[in-house]
Amino acid sequence: MQTNKLIQAFGTLSCAMIFLCCFDSVEAQIFPDWERGYFDIHHIESGGGNSAFLVFPDGTTMLIDAGVLNKKRHDPLKTSPLLPSDSLTSGGWIAHYIRQVFPRNQVPSIDLALITHFHGDHYGVVTPDAPLSASGTYRLTGITEVAERIPIRKLIDRNYPDYNYPVDMVSMDNPTFSNYLAFIDRQKKQGVMDVESLAVGSNSQIVLQKHPADYPDFQVRNIKSGGEIWSGQEDKTFKCIPDSARKYYNKLFGEYPLSIVLKFSYGLFDYYQGADNNTGLQNPDHPWLDVETPIARAVGAVDVATLDHHGNRDACNAFWVETLCPQVFVQQSWCSDHPGQEVFYRLNAERKNQPKADIFATYIHEETKITYGPWFTGAYKSMEGHVVIRVMPGGKEFYVYVLDARSVNLKVKAKFGPYLSR
Repeated sequence: MQTNKLIQAFGTLSCAMIFLCCFDSVEAQIFPDWERGYFDIHHIESGGGNSAFLVFPDGTTMLIDAGVLNKKRHDPLKTSPLLPSDSLTSGGWIAHYIRQVFPRNQVPSIDLALITHFHGDHYGVVTPDAPLSASGTYRLTGITEVAERIPIRKLIDRNYPDYNYPVDMVSMDNPTFSNYLAFIDRQKKQGVMDVESLAVGSNSQIVLQKHPADYPDFQVRNIKSGGEIWSGQEDKTFKCIPDSARKYYNKLFGEYPLSIVLKFSYGLFDYYQGADNNTGLQNPDHPWLDVETPIARAVGAVDVATLDHHGNRDACNAFWVETLCPQVFVQQSWCSDHPGQEVFYRLNAERKNQPKADIFATYIHEETKITYGPWFTGAYKSMEGHVVIRVMPGGKEFYVYVLDARSVNLKVKAKFGPYLSR
């Protein structure tokens, strides 16, 4: 391996120099295909928000979110452009990406899709120009467009079928959510998609579906959904948001602290996906707004973690950062105020017993780089591109690939690792 040769020849070189030589050598290569035993986690940059596509070691596939932004709503802040181009929508590019990385010799279909919470940058905003589905019963955006292009066998969200927490969402005036309900209704009537609510605490809902006996050390634990969180013992749960908080929905908080949290484990490797959970700026009158602290206690240390709420300043509190203590942070970012500057200070802080984590972002704006300065840009390993975690068979080590989001192909911009799972 080239990295080993470099270590032998330059024993005193820093890890940063080794990585530099390593990723220079992969320039212009195409991302290597998934093989059985790999656990691949693709954080897709399409310009629409969050989306991650996972291929489990046995070939089971999972999609976490499929965001489409209403870009005008965020003016005057800058939002990331459609990538690779505006020839497709964000949902279209997500489907295009999935088809390219889908396991060979399998007909593309998504075994499991999960919507972490009901914000457009996670499941798709409906705009007046969004096209109708082939059935004419709902509009195509985000998850509904992906499903139009690639069949989804099972969909999981935070509150199916009642959608009554923390308020009656069905009766709310929300065209995007109403469109989502029409999509679910049509898919179920056709008999092509099952729908479930996340079972908090369970490690038997999201499972290997093709060859489970071959990978007994792979597990997905449902940590949190809505106001309920795993206790850390068996499948027991408790409320981290009291029932009395319902009256504050759309006043003091919204969907953010209701987001689903998952922990994926493969041998020694652990991965955290926490969507938009946050700390609520640590409101002293409502301490329950800080859902990150109980989340961190339930999750413990991991190897790779996505930043909560894109790294916004209301998230990623110090306890969360220190407790998860990952080797790699992935920032699924799209806005010019991502990340909050104080959040970055915490991510880049010295740790007592562990080196600083490597940080990878799907998209950081030029305005943000200029505002924060070279101390900020120099601390990131990458600031644009699809960020792919490839866990090797057995979970003992993993690599990080950065793919060119401006290319329609899976062009590798950089490769980092191996990282040893802890």
